[in-house]
Amino acid sequence: MIPATNLVTTSGVQYDRFLPDGGKDKLGTALQGRLNILEDAVMQSYNPQFLGTTDIFSQEEISLLDSLNAKVPLSLFLGNDSYVKKYGIDFIHTSAMIEGNTYDRNDTLTLLEYGRTAGGKKYTDAKMILNMRAAFDLLLSKDLDVSKSSLLDMHYVLSDEMVADNERAVPRNESVAIAGCDYIPLATRERLDSELTYMMGKYKSIEGVYDRALYLHCNLAYLQYFKDCNKRTARMMLNLSLKNDGKMLYIPSPESVPGYVRGTVSYYETGSYELFKEHFVNEYKRTVESIHAIESARTQEQDIDQTPR
Repeated sequence: MIPATNLVTTSGVQYDRFLPDGGKDKLGTALQGRLNILEDAVMQSYNPQFLGTTDIFSQEEISLLDSLNAKVPLSLFLGNDSYVKKYGIDFIHTSAMIEGNTYDRNDTLTLLEYGRTAGGKKYTDAKMILNMRAAFDLLLSKDLDVSKSSLLDMHYVLSDEMVADNERAVPRNESVAIAGCDYIPLATRERLDSELTYMMGKYKSIEGVYDRALYLHCNLAYLQYFKDCNKRTARMMLNLSLKNDGKMLYIPSPESVPGYVRGTVSYYETGSYELFKEHFVNEYKRTVESIHAIESARTQEQDIDQTPR
């Protein structure tokens, strides 16, 4: 236990002499417990070796994802305006939830459909959602490649009024702390640029389309290239990668937010894709099965209409 006679303030002034009898031992025990907690919470510095792992999905998992894409091809999704609208709103709403946004789905729908903000809620919550819609529209309407240029374009849209104008689409040059985990990102612009260049080169060398998409998301989130809006930019780039490879988009549900956070933090601290991959596969399957159910109901309705009374 910390000796009571050694208890001092950060300015070096010994303060145990102001404690009542018996208070010294209690305070010493409390501080020792706090030190034990701090010793257990070892901070994890940026590890460039994480960027070297590119074999993410097993062959069985790839077969499952391919079968889901056969059920609901990207062309079917993009060719149906109601699908794009409904699942686009779902993606935007959940993506905002991940960032701590307080808008519920009805608030989000009202904002995007009618331009009405939710009473009593922050302007920045509404602006975040509007930025996400603009970025999602950009993703679907433009033929963007997966590149540093597209990354900067996407961040510029997503960060409007979220950061200062001179910090939009610009790498940070300062230290940042990540809430909820023990990861310490890089702090200098030179290192961030160097690692991003390496990451983009590595991305282009990956053959598996699903491996590529998850590699891009997890490592953009891990790098924390910008001052803010990193994870939301990473999610947009994940879907850009899937779209460019002709694959159905990733649309997480509100219920999956804890799984997304656990998977992302796990990657920050261990370099393992396992938890995020599990989240991705589950949400991919949920989205495809939802659209497939709508398509099946339509087919059944057509069969009934053609049946003689």
